Amino acid sequence: MKLHYLEKPTQIWFEKIPKSKEFPRHWITTLDIEVALSDSYVLKVAKGAIFDGASIPKVLWWLFKPVDEGVLGDWIHDELWKDKQGQFEHFNYQVFKARKFADEERLKWRTALAPKKKIKNWITHKVIRLIGGVFYSNQLNIPT
Repeated sequence: MKLHYLEKPTQIWFEKIPKSKEFPRHWITTLDIEVALSDSYVLKVAKGAIFDGASIPKVLWWLFKPVDEGVLGDWIHDELWKDKQGQFEHFNYQVFKARKFADEERLKWRTALAPKKKIKNWITHKVIRLIGGVFYSNQLNIPT
């Protein structure tokens, strides 16, 4: 599946993985995906990539579900974070810029694909910007 910048997927591209100790709340991509991002970078990920939707603690799922119509933005964010080395190179080893780009790209995609989720999009973006650096540097694990 190839997507242009802010293009909505026209086919189902992921499915839920049965719950296990290793994957308590995860989904897997069912297609190879290429996404053109806002800076013309093309994110390419082979099918089989595993992600956790929005990294929202389970206690808050009644308010903010981890997967909704904006999940592609969350997935893009996760993939950019997984490819930190590639992103560091892309941003000439300016770590702050690489992280900020991933965070802002997520918000752009979520805003375009889930416009009715303004509160969730804003709150989750602010939380990511405030404490995401700790997770980005792998100093903590995101609670499940």
